Amino acid sequence: MVCEAICDRLTEAGCEVVATADNGASAVEASLSTRPDVILMDVRLKGDIDGIHASELINEKVRTPVVYLTGDSDRTTLQRAKAASAYGYVLKPFHIKNLIVAIEVAVERFEMERRLEDSQLTYATILSSIGDAVIAVDMQGSIRFMNAIAERLTGWSTREAELKPLEIALNLMDAGEMVVDLLGRVLRSRSTLALGSGAVVISRHGVQVPVDGSMSCVIDGLGRAVGAAITLRDVTSARKAESDLGSLARQLRTVIDTAVDGVLMLDAAGTILMINSACERLFGYTAAEMIGRNVETIMPSPPTGGRDTAVDASSGRLLVAARATTCRRRDRSAFPAEVSVGEADHPADRRFVCVVHDVSERRDLEAALLDVVSREQRRFASDLHDGLGQELTGLSLLLSALGKAAAAAGSPHAADLVRAGEVARHALHSSQTIARGLSPIGSTEGGLVGALRQLVCRLQGSSGPHLDISVSEVSRLGLSPSTTDHLYRIAQEALSNALKHANAKSIEVSLDVQREHVRLEVRDDGEGVREGARGAGLGLRTMQYRASMIGARFEIAPNRPRGTCVICDCPQTHARAASAC
Repeated sequence: MVCEAICDRLTEAGCEVVATADNGASAVEASLSTRPDVILMDVRLKGDIDGIHASELINEKVRTPVVYLTGDSDRTTLQRAKAASAYGYVLKPFHIKNLIVAIEVAVERFEMERRLEDSQLTYATILSSIGDAVIAVDMQGSIRFMNAIAERLTGWSTREAELKPLEIALNLMDAGEMVVDLLGRVLRSRSTLALGSGAVVISRHGVQVPVDGSMSCVIDGLGRAVGAAITLRDVTSARKAESDLGSLARQLRTVIDTAVDGVLMLDAAGTILMINSACERLFGYTAAEMIGRNVETIMPSPPTGGRDTAVDASSGRLLVAARATTCRRRDRSAFPAEVSVGEADHPADRRFVCVVHDVSERRDLEAALLDVVSREQRRFASDLHDGLGQELTGLSLLLSALGKAAAAAGSPHAADLVRAGEVARHALHSSQTIARGLSPIGSTEGGLVGALRQLVCRLQGSSGPHLDISVSEVSRLGLSPSTTDHLYRIAQEALSNALKHANAKSIEVSLDVQREHVRLEVRDDGEGVREGARGAGLGLRTMQYRASMIGARFEIAPNRPRGTCVICDCPQTHARAASAC
């Protein structure tokens, strides 16, 4: 009768009663078959199974909130009900309103617990799947949670470490000293505290693992601190990589500092970022004085591109082969150098490495060698012209006189004497030709100008292109013998190339003599220099080399409207200084 009355009142209140039972076994069977939202369970039921035992059997299969109805209020019954996960406890007699309130509270509490369990499961899954060790502690510093990474790092399982002080499970050292009161500092500052770069975790088994991490305060929805969480990351590989990288950097720095050639690192704007010791000796600046300056301070014309520029196919970085340029020391003195440039691999912006090789000594030795060769050529030409040439001239005159005398006397040897005179004259001509070739300027009147005029006349042919020469002498030609010889050889090579390869109709040689410089130009109206061939031939490289030896600017440019122009601009001051040396 009581059960029917309760069912009626619950139905009137909007609840649906899906089943009733008067014994424990029936209650278990009905609950498992109907899966109700809440169970009203009397503690005393018919049979051997009371209400509390029946609730335990039901909750072994399905989780359902249970509200107990009983007239017993003794402590033993209450304790049994609590152990059976009671969600409500209503003493008889009761008012139906109180029962409905107990039902609503039980359902709400059950839903809240289920959402909380789902949330805990989600967070536990997330924390277990991340690669960092995570340890959560309460306000007293007792461990509440550890993920699998933290268990492996500390050597403690979550079950063993739960509710133990953080210092017991986490043995944390920084720079050789034990880290103490980390939780207190976090709770006082309510901010994230990062561990030092030398932090190490010593596990339960004595294994030391370098770590990186931090500890943060956990704040609830009301802004209250409820605990703290510490995250740790095993940085063994990273620390080893940093150590290896630092060792490699020190080794590379040692190699750079012991290099004979100067090494600079520049950014895309040409600002010097790094130099080695050789650069300090080479330019006369200290590293502190050079870093931050533009490279134009020491290299007015840095070789950043041109025909020797290439792009590495694998990396896409710029490469510039060794090219000649002029560098400037701190005392403003200039010296010749060869500079090669390579683009360095840098994640942020473009960086370039320049290697500077001082070629002053090599240039001096080469100049001295060429000067010796030129002087020997001039001496040999002079000996041929003044010695052998004079003797051959005398022999030719003597044979001519003997031939005439023999012919007048009717001697049968007259013809032989005439042929001997022709041989002597031919030998004289050959010696003069050899002398001109060895010293074209010294054996010609008019110096460089006269030698160039004779060269043009000698190369002019009836079937070839028209050759012409123009000379503009605004100032006296004050070049040294070696410099004039180099200019003549450059003109000779340029004319030879134009005649052989240009297929030109006309070739013009011009010499412009100014106060400060002498400009030599050889222009043709031929096919021009093919793309990619500039600087590749031996003749072109020889002209460039000769120009560099006398400090001249050498250029091969297109001639308008067609053809090629070879330009050599030589400073007279350089020539006079070289002559004085």
